[in-house]
Amino acid sequence: MNSVVNALQSQAAMVQADGLRFGYPGLLLADAASHVWPAGLCLIQGDEATGKSSWLKTLAGQLKPQAGALSYRFAADGRLPAHELYWQDPRQILSEAQSRVLVADWVAQQQLLYPHWSAPEMARHVQGFGLEVHWHKPLLALSSGSLRKLWLAAGWASGAALTLLDEPLAALDLASERYVLQALAQMADSLKDAARPRSVIVAHWDAMQGIDWDDVLALAPR
Repeated sequence: MNSVVNALQSQAAMVQADGLRFGYPGLLLADAASHVWPAGLCLIQGDEATGKSSWLKTLAGQLKPQAGALSYRFAADGRLPAHELYWQDPRQILSEAQSRVLVADWVAQQQLLYPHWSAPEMARHVQGFGLEVHWHKPLLALSSGSLRKLWLAAGWASGAALTLLDEPLAALDLASERYVLQALAQMADSLKDAARPRSVIVAHWDAMQGIDWDDVLALAPR
């Protein structure tokens, strides 16, 4: 894995990985890996089984590294505050209780979790994705594509300093894919607001046409 960290990135670092080693039994995905993620749109790019989703899980604290350290600009005591992280694993199967929650109620719960939540942003993305028709349905009634749209909309609206998105174009129709690209491009400048910087880190298999990434971590084929 090649990772280039320059002085400018170091000054504006939102997340920094130093010498990380992580993986699963019999499958080492990173060894002595270091990288710096700045505020803005960041891409973790790699083919299938290169570990891009596992990078997100590690950054989210879901997958514990075997060695190395992670540091966060917005973690005063070294711990990642829950309200500064948005991570919804799109492959995670919902529990029975979660699956029965209405979309409207789930969104209301997210709004309570994130103090920098933007209701206007959420409304815009709900409209952009056409999620209004699902508003009073339980989560179990949504297709995998509609669930991904909901996770994306909430992530963008959360205001979380670290927002992690896994393969945002997967399972989407063409119109929704276009909306994802449009929404990412439109939010790029606002993420670098000095008063409230955010790092939106996307794991995807390609560079997603039309996106001007502030940082790219390219994972080597395995």
